[in-house]
Amino acid sequence: MTDPSAIPSQTPPAAPAAFTGASIDRLRKLRCRPERNLTITATVDQYRREASKSRRGMGNFVDAWEAVVPAEIAATSRVRGVRGGIARIGVVDSATSYEIDQQLRGGMLAELRLAFGGTLRRVKLEIDGSLSR
Repeated sequence: MTDPSAIPSQTPPAAPAAFTGASIDRLRKLRCRPERNLTITATVDQYRREASKSRRGMGNFVDAWEAVVPAEIAATSRVRGVRGGIARIGVVDSATSYEIDQQLRGGMLAELRLAFGGTLRRVKLEIDGSLSR
């Protein structure tokens, strides 16, 4: 027979801590999902900022293009866009494209860079059939 005092004493399990109102509220916040913002205000504002930035850069380049390029060439071309330092110019035909390309290589690109003031790495010429109409 074993002596009951020889058995190691086991302590009764600790009683669960009583939850307070604050801890229950904290748990509820963690369990419940926050309500979604269904308004499109942030998206509209982002598009507005991007469009304004794009318009500013494009407008400055159009002014520089009209100031630097001779009038007869400017009449047969149009600025299609400026993005990432690359200006896209639409021209009527390949002859006009060749003439503008030769002038760009002859120093007009440097003049455009000075007049534009922004980043201008190169000018990409594209044949645009809608200009011949």
